[in-house]
Amino acid sequence: MVTLDETISKIDNYIKTIIEDMINFRTKRLEASQKVLDKIKALMEAATYLYRLGDLYDKAVKVETDALKQHDIVRPTIKVNYKGAKMTLWYDSNYVDVPSVPVFVWELKKPEEAMMNIGIDHIRRNLAIKLPTDANVVQEPDMENTFGKYYFLEYQGWSHDYLQWTLFAGKKITLMGMIMEIQTIATYLNYVYNRRLTIDGVDYLFYVNVNFGKLIAKTTTVAGAEISDVEYPCTLFECGTEYDGTSSFIVFGNEYTRGGLRGAVYMRDVLMVYYDDSAVMYQLD
Repeated sequence: MVTLDETISKIDNYIKTIIEDMINFRTKRLEASQKVLDKIKALMEAATYLYRLGDLYDKAVKVETDALKQHDIVRPTIKVNYKGAKMTLWYDSNYVDVPSVPVFVWELKKPEEAMMNIGIDHIRRNLAIKLPTDANVVQEPDMENTFGKYYFLEYQGWSHDYLQWTLFAGKKITLMGMIMEIQTIATYLNYVYNRRLTIDGVDYLFYVNVNFGKLIAKTTTVAGAEISDVEYPCTLFECGTEYDGTSSFIVFGNEYTRGGLRGAVYMRDVLMVYYDDSAVMYQLD
């Protein structure tokens, strides 16, 4: 029979053997790892590395050995041949031929000229000739309804004309409850719009001169006080035609029949006065 002491002694021996085997395993593993590292180190020291700038679409630094090469990947290129007109340009101290394209020259307009051009089309859309529906006109109307045929005028140009209109001196108009006696109308800018229409086989000219300036008048207030040389911004429209038949001018939504003869032209004068953020229209003749 095995005694307790003998059993404990055997267990101790087993434990001792297991511990020694574990230590030996770890030692062998460390030795093997050391040999692997020594081998890698030897290979690294023996190898020759080439550093170069290669292509991987974009430039990249590559490291190579005699046994390990890296291939370059280059972006594809497309070559085109141009056939057509060419023009010469100066570039980088040399003349080069390039495809011919239109050359645009941008010329800045003077501020006053740019300001004058702003309203040209807006005014054109608010000036028209009205003729009866049964008028025998060769040109097709721009608009037509049961009241008549309508023709828009065409812009012809502008000019700086400094004029004093004394023709209307003494004429009285009312403005927001005040009585104004015109002394003069001073204008400085003129737009010309006209349209030729063939009526009953005859060619007639219709025109509107748009004159910008100021009205100078003597004002009588509601209280009866008189003030001379009062100035208000204004626009004077000269509406004229050679046509002796029934016709009207549409000026900013207001209709005015052709006026009386002045020489060989039927004239109608319309005044637009700007007062207190409002535009008031007057037929002067």
